[in-house]
Amino acid sequence: MTESVYAVKATRSGDWWVIEVTTGLPASVVGVSQARRLNRVPKIARRLIADLLEVDMNEVKVDVEVSMPGELEAVLDRARQATATEVEARTAASRARCDAAAALLGANLTMREAGQVLGVSHQRIKQLADQAKSWTLSG
Repeated sequence: MTESVYAVKATRSGDWWVIEVTTGLPASVVGVSQARRLNRVPKIARRLIADLLEVDMNEVKVDVEVSMPGELEAVLDRARQATATEVEARTAASRARCDAAAALLGANLTMREAGQVLGVSHQRIKQLADQAKSWTLSG
């Protein structure tokens, strides 16, 4: 069984999603269909391609790209950028907490004292300090 991956574009049109197979089909074959719900697009696209090429549907894999109008795409881009910034900030905050825990213990504070200063439990101080050590050892 040979699996092929076909690029599929889903675009909202009224109450429907227009499904267009953009790559993988022979030049003389046009693959267009529709779906009421976005979650149905992959299965409908796979069935469409299988029917057009007269192959088993299980041999067809699709890579769906959702296309939105410009104004919605701009809003989505802002949301994606904000999420990426949030992830970076959370990672930096986590690393800073670990470094602070290790530094407090390195300054001979007890785990309870370090926890009180950092605003976490003494058990969490141990976890943070261990994480800081593992980062130091790994890179």
